Amino acid sequence: MRNLEAVSLEPSVSTNVLCGANGQGKTSLLEAIYLVATSRSFRTHRLRELIRHGTAGGSSKAWVADALGNREQIVGVTPTQRLVRVDGQKPASMAQYAVRTPVVVFHPGELELTMGPASGRRTLIDRVALFFDAKSYGAHQAYVLAMRARQRLLQTEGPDAQGVEAYECLMARHGVEVACHRRAAVERLAKATREAFETVAPESLQLAVRYVPGGSFDEEEAKKRLFSSRRQDCRRPSSGFGPHRDDLVLEINGRLARTDASQGQHRMLTLSLKIAEMVCVGQGCGINPVLLLDDVSSELDAERTDAFFDLLGHRKDQVFLTTTRPEMLPVYERKMGEAKVFLVESGRITEA
Repeated sequence: MRNLEAVSLEPSVSTNVLCGANGQGKTSLLEAIYLVATSRSFRTHRLRELIRHGTAGGSSKAWVADALGNREQIVGVTPTQRLVRVDGQKPASMAQYAVRTPVVVFHPGELELTMGPASGRRTLIDRVALFFDAKSYGAHQAYVLAMRARQRLLQTEGPDAQGVEAYECLMARHGVEVACHRRAAVERLAKATREAFETVAPESLQLAVRYVPGGSFDEEEAKKRLFSSRRQDCRRPSSGFGPHRDDLVLEINGRLARTDASQGQHRMLTLSLKIAEMVCVGQGCGINPVLLLDDVSSELDAERTDAFFDLLGHRKDQVFLTTTRPEMLPVYERKMGEAKVFLVESGRITEA
């Protein structure tokens, strides 16, 4: 995968540290773990970007042992296809596969979660919702298909096109389902985020977390809004109404964090959201998630790093973390117990 050669490792059930310079394959290994757990990458949606240059495809295989028993999971990819198997069998659904081996990742790009577009926050909400009710995935997929079909029809045939109403009925029905799943997920996520923020932020900072729906919780109202917005939507890239415009609004001391928070506050907020995701995922499936931490210490100051690893030290998670700083090893072990250390160099992995 990526810049990794054929590699294998037998990790510790607790803490695993991947050491190496930048560009050697540390993040690619985390990506391979995430891929085999979820069937997707946390870095890209393009399958071809997962494949090592000069090869036709790649795969990630894991032997998993947890409260659900022992199993073999494998995900293979080519530039155009994804093959997923559990003990040699195709899973009943991708939603069920994605929640079977829970995993949470924290990487430098996560800062976009609090300062970037709402799409990243919606993805976070949907991940939490999925672990509490796998039907949320199907509702979201059905909504997106109906929304895109309606939009194509409006743009090609105008607001009076035959068939628009049928798609609006589907959007309204599935949109309400999506909104209800998200509202329930945000209630859990908001509570866990506030608790985490209290741990990593100064007492002078107060956090508020709100779900702002872009659609409606009432199916009839949604149909009326979609009908009345047809002419405007003909000129838009997507509908101006619906859950695809939902947002998770974060405020610090009454001010909108996305626009007014400092860089340090964004780091604390992102960290709090990821801790909350970790807590909620564990609650949703009854299994502590595997944690993938990509160079976390470079994104946080010393005080926040200490607070974060203090919190992890009280949990029973399997952790994979990357670092370019070998001097941090004693810190990790002091906070989280003895770690298994792997050296990553030029796409190869060796145990230290």
